[in-house]
Amino acid sequence: MPYSEILALSRQAAAGELSPWFDARLKAQIDAGLFLGEGRLAQVRDRITGQLADYRTQAGVGTAVLGMSGGVDSALTAALFKRAGWRVIGFTLPIRQDPVETERGVEACEALGLEHLHLDLSPEYEAMVAALGRVDEAMPGSDDTPARTRRGNLRARLRMITLYDQAHRFGGIVASTDNFSELGAGFWTLHGDVGDLAPVQGLIKSWEIPWLAREVGVPEKTWRAKPTDGLGIGGGDEAQIGATYLEWDITVFAIADALRADPQLTAERLAEALDMGGDDHARRILGTVLARLRMTWHKRVNPIRFDHPLADRFALIDRADEALFRPPVLRRGDVHDDRGL
Repeated sequence: MPYSEILALSRQAAAGELSPWFDARLKAQIDAGLFLGEGRLAQVRDRITGQLADYRTQAGVGTAVLGMSGGVDSALTAALFKRAGWRVIGFTLPIRQDPVETERGVEACEALGLEHLHLDLSPEYEAMVAALGRVDEAMPGSDDTPARTRRGNLRARLRMITLYDQAHRFGGIVASTDNFSELGAGFWTLHGDVGDLAPVQGLIKSWEIPWLAREVGVPEKTWRAKPTDGLGIGGGDEAQIGATYLEWDITVFAIADALRADPQLTAERLAEALDMGGDDHARRILGTVLARLRMTWHKRVNPIRFDHPLADRFALIDRADEALFRPPVLRRGDVHDDRGL
């Protein structure tokens, strides 16, 4: 697996050279197998496809709806469901969206052989913003980051309302398109992005997502496109995160390695433990990554449940679900089949 291909597919080559620490760490992580080679990625593709096929037959549901934003995550998710024999209905749901992004979503539906439906939700969004303006005068027009973020969250939740309604209409589920890098960065809206079944949530954005998208037939202009949230909050994903996706993924892997070596490690000692030396850029990115992890941890455990005196009741229902209803592909301790990993 060429180092240069990771730089190209991650769009890092266009963003600029990696700083010395990132360059050395990426090469070490490639050698350690953290950035999967092409053979391993093909196994991942087959494993995910097999699990989706198993879930379809075991759970008795065969229709998936999802928003086709024009981005690579939704296109790859749709492609994997389609390969697994699902009926896939892709919705383009623009809200004041760049027409180029919507066109990519339509093109992906056509290229992947999906059913396509289109609904412009801009009027509904405008009405909701105006309604909230009655309790918060700054909401409709303020250009500060909190207001733009709130309006972006409204867009995401309006789209998810639509998708869940249509999933009910078609007797299906909402496919979740979030990836591992976004999960860690908290780069998603609670009750606005995450759906029912998340086949690509374990895949890193910098390398695995675009490689698999290219491999399963997603149009090139989609897997090469600049990542954006389509919510009008900022100038693209990486500008909002404060790091490129490749820098993010390298840093998260490095933090995990450091914590495995020393579980008592503190955030203040991480730069030293990671041997960042005088690489000021790496130190800045580490601070950015830690700050985002710190401010978004609650999203990854939502809804928060306390370990109160009656918490053991949850296990009663879980035990019944596990024994009687949960599809075998989801049961704990399920032995891996011969399709891959």
